Amino acid sequence: MDEHKTILIVDDDPTILEMLRDGLSEHNYAVIAASNPNDALQAAENKSISYALIDLDLGWKYSNGIELGQQLKIRYGELLVIIMTGYHNIKFAVEAMRKHYFHYLIKPFRIDQILSLIERADYEKVLIQENQTLKATTQELTQENKRLRHLLRELGAEESALSQAQREHGRKKSVSNTTALRSYQRHKEVLPTPEKKE
Repeated sequence: MDEHKTILIVDDDPTILEMLRDGLSEHNYAVIAASNPNDALQAAENKSISYALIDLDLGWKYSNGIELGQQLKIRYGELLVIIMTGYHNIKFAVEAMRKHYFHYLIKPFRIDQILSLIERADYEKVLIQENQTLKATTQELTQENKRLRHLLRELGAEESALSQAQREHGRKKSVSNTTALRSYQRHKEVLPTPEKKE
């Protein structure tokens, strides 16, 4: 079973469930089918699924498609959730898309529409992952740039201190040489001039 092409389908209408299972199986999807939220969670237990196609109104008083999608997203962070809905419930599907990054399909739809949506959503996921990678790389480069700037400042300070020490040493040496020269000159002036022999 290819974990990248495993889809969970949840719908309380057995006719729709069978149609979706057969249609997606023909396109090489491994299908896990369930008619209610409890069965869906149990069927998905310890399975690797990448997509979930869930009816908004599951006829289940404890949970609807959006709530089930949220539960599944907790288990599978990278899960692509598609909410199936009729025209009269489209505002709930749009709200779910905005709040939870779910996608939605309006009934009735064709299998090729599901395939197209999955393909587009997968491409969006790749773009998001690439964007996150670029952001992480940018942050790393920014930190490295800060580290190098700090290192350059430290090296500049050390070089400045070294230059100051060298200048001070040169000044002292110059003063010492000047003092020695003056001392020599004074000493020379005090000494008697030797007489020339005829």
